[in-house]
Amino acid sequence: MPKEEKKRGEMEGIDLGLGGLFKGIGDLIDLVSGMVEKVDLSNLDEETLSRLRRASRSGVGGAPRGVYGLSVQRGVGGIPRVQPFGNIHHTERGPIVKEVTEPLTDLFDEDNLLLVVFELPGVEEKEIRIEVEDDILKFSSTGKRKYAKELPLPCSVDESTMETTYKNGVLEIRLRKAEEPGEAELK
Repeated sequence: MPKEEKKRGEMEGIDLGLGGLFKGIGDLIDLVSGMVEKVDLSNLDEETLSRLRRASRSGVGGAPRGVYGLSVQRGVGGIPRVQPFGNIHHTERGPIVKEVTEPLTDLFDEDNLLLVVFELPGVEEKEIRIEVEDDILKFSSTGKRKYAKELPLPCSVDESTMETTYKNGVLEIRLRKAEEPGEAELK
């Protein structure tokens, strides 16, 4: 068997756990498409049509629009890591749309430093609030676009070393890892 065919055959046998996820997303898109096709707007008056157009731009009934996405990254050992983001949350009573959106976030562990990156389109730097409590990074933004997230950190950090940069809707936070007791004596 040629080397290329063998490799492809081996890859087909790997279950990355994403097939079901993408099938679910596909089913959701099919469901929404079917609902849209069944809507008959021909008998609506101009005022109702105008309200529907405004609602489609700002969210249904003035409520915030729903945003849901997935970030898929290759993690340690090539295992994919799927991280949801957005303002649609599942509850026992079904999905709900919250006013506050959970931003897309990346966390990088670099030797003695942690780098956290938040994507915050539409947020001004003065609207950003950051707080560290023990090993949890709390982030929020005020203003027209509201974001919030509590991110568990993989280790304790020295809060006094926090450095931030914000450019084009991307916030980077650098935190030095806290030294473990006795670590300073070894140096």
